[in-house]
Amino acid sequence: MTLERWIVLAAAFIVVVSLASCVVPLTIAKRAPVTIATADPGAIYHPVGNAICRIVNLTEAEDSAKRCRAIQSGGAVANVEMVRNGEATFGLTQSDLAYGAFRGERPFTGIGPNRELRTVIALHRQPFTVVARADSGIRNFEDLRGKRVGIGKRGAGYSFTRDVVLGFYGWTISDFDRALELGPTEQNERLCNDQVDAIIFEAPHPDGLTQEATSECRARLVRVAGPPIDRLVAEHAYYIASVIPGGMYAGNPEDVPTFGTQSLLVTTSHQPDELVYAVVKAVFENFAAFRRLHPALRMIEMTNMVPSEAVMPIHPGALRYYREAGLLH
Repeated sequence: MTLERWIVLAAAFIVVVSLASCVVPLTIAKRAPVTIATADPGAIYHPVGNAICRIVNLTEAEDSAKRCRAIQSGGAVANVEMVRNGEATFGLTQSDLAYGAFRGERPFTGIGPNRELRTVIALHRQPFTVVARADSGIRNFEDLRGKRVGIGKRGAGYSFTRDVVLGFYGWTISDFDRALELGPTEQNERLCNDQVDAIIFEAPHPDGLTQEATSECRARLVRVAGPPIDRLVAEHAYYIASVIPGGMYAGNPEDVPTFGTQSLLVTTSHQPDELVYAVVKAVFENFAAFRRLHPALRMIEMTNMVPSEAVMPIHPGALRYYREAGLLH
């Protein structure tokens, strides 16, 4: 081989190697970012989704698990459909809605079962919360009958839970004197202005709007307990008994029993095991930092973050991490 021929071949080899080294970053750069469907910015799911992405993006996890981005959405019900349709990699929803989506039960009856839906992480608990004016005479859920009640916005995740509760009491919305569909901030305004006697919602506690209502309007938390709630929790694995601690809010020194759902990060069985494993590992191995990112996360215990398979199957990638970490056998 002549010297000139050798130089040409060597130069060609260098060009091929250089091009090959550029292909991988280019492929990764073109990969769609990991997205988490959350809610409107004012709702709890939005900062929680951002907290997950922040932790994932700060870790040395797989490239496919980086550049995570929380996206706005219509909330818990919409998020399940966004995941199903491939519009989001992950979505935040609540345990009763996840159960219904997997089996095609209300509010998903018309859509049918989503058997490819999988849980990834169980997050903060969301107690079913009723706050009433101090002068309304409302102390227990039964006292709401015949009262003016802010029932939340149509389509909100807790509106489904609310209707289930009413069913266990043998009521419908018509049993209220007046039922107003209001957003969270507007609910507080109407309560403080004596336009409603009580408001219904779900939220992790401590909650900023509840703090505002109890401090500025002297509102009181209402007990949601008794035989109907006992039956509800006993019959449905996706509901859990809960207590809002006494002293958390001004003018509410006693523990307030209620029940609630648990927020879930969900995806589908189509998402790669390696991706889901990397996301779960990032959150669990940076648990202390994760909890500091939002007040709703500070109450979470690691042992309660493993999802219940009574709701629906856990994604294999998440299962792998839970078993390796000794959190699930």
